[in-house]
Amino acid sequence: AARGPPAMRVSASWSDNVPERDGQKSTVWDLAFSPDGNRIVAAAGNRVLVYNAASGDLMHSLKWHKEAVYSVDYAADGENFASGSADNTVIVWTKKAEGVLKYSHTDTIQKVKFNPVTKQLASCTANDFGLCIPEEKAVTRTRVNSRILCCDWSHDGQYLALGLYNGCVSIRDQTGQEKVSIKRNAPVWTLAFNPCKTEAVHVVAVGCWDQTLSFYQLSGIQLGKDRKLNYDPCSVSYFDDGKYLIVGGSNRKVTLYSKDGIHLCPLVDADDWCWASKGHPTLPFVASGTNNGTISVNH
Repeated sequence: AARGPPAMRVSASWSDNVPERDGQKSTVWDLAFSPDGNRIVAAAGNRVLVYNAASGDLMHSLKWHKEAVYSVDYAADGENFASGSADNTVIVWTKKAEGVLKYSHTDTIQKVKFNPVTKQLASCTANDFGLCIPEEKAVTRTRVNSRILCCDWSHDGQYLALGLYNGCVSIRDQTGQEKVSIKRNAPVWTLAFNPCKTEAVHVVAVGCWDQTLSFYQLSGIQLGKDRKLNYDPCSVSYFDDGKYLIVGGSNRKVTLYSKDGIHLCPLVDADDWCWASKGHPTLPFVASGTNNGTISVNH
C-alpha cells in the first residue's frame, strides 16, 4: 500500500562517525540496505562495515581490501553482498559476512551492482566493466572508452546503464553489448532506473556534474527538460517503489524530489558532501554517508 508523501519533519534514528584507520580517512562512498531492510552495508575508508539498520549496532568490520572501498551492493535475494575497491578487486560476501569470491580488474573498481533477476554482478572501472555470475566464478569483461562512474540495472534485469566521465550514458544488454548511447554535457556521476514494475516504460534518472538531473527512456529520448539542482549530485536513488527520488550532493544535504525531479523538501542536513543516500526498502527511513565519515539513518 502507498504510504503517501513522506513527512516533512525528519529526525535522526542513529548515526556513527567512522574513525580514521591506518592513516586513511573513512569517507563513506556507498551504502546499501539488505532487501529485508534489516542491515546496512557501507563502504567506509578501506573497510566494509555491516550495521544493524534499526539500532546502528556495528555487526562486522571487514578489512579485506587494501585500499579505499568505493562501492557496495546487496543481491536481490539477500544471500550475498559485494564490494569493490581502489585495490582493483571485487569481493563477494555471504550474508554472514564471509568472503566467498574475489576477482580483479586492472584498475580501480568504481561501482558494483547485482542484477535484480539473474544475480549477475556488474563491476565497473576506468577502462572496462565485468559481468560475473558468482556461482560460476566466471567474469566476462568489456572495454569502454571512458571511466565508468556509476551503473544500475533495470528492474527486469534486461538492461545495464553505465554513467561515464565523458558525459555519456551507455545502455547495455545482459551480454554487455551497447544498445543506446545518450550524450550529456558533463560527467555522469550517478544514475538510477525507476524500480516500479507497473511503469509503462523504463526510466533512468541521470545526475550530472553540470548540476543537473535529467530523465531518459531506454530509447534515448529525454523526458521533460533538465532540472537545475544548483549543486553537484553525488547519489541519486528511488524511494518508496519509484514514487520519489532522494539525492545526496555537494550541498551537504539529502533532498527529496518527485519521480519527475520536482523539488519537494530537504531530508537530511549532513556535515560534508553526501556521497551516498539510500531509502529503506519498505519503511520511511533514509540512510546517508558523507565525505567526513558519518553514516546516519533518519526517519
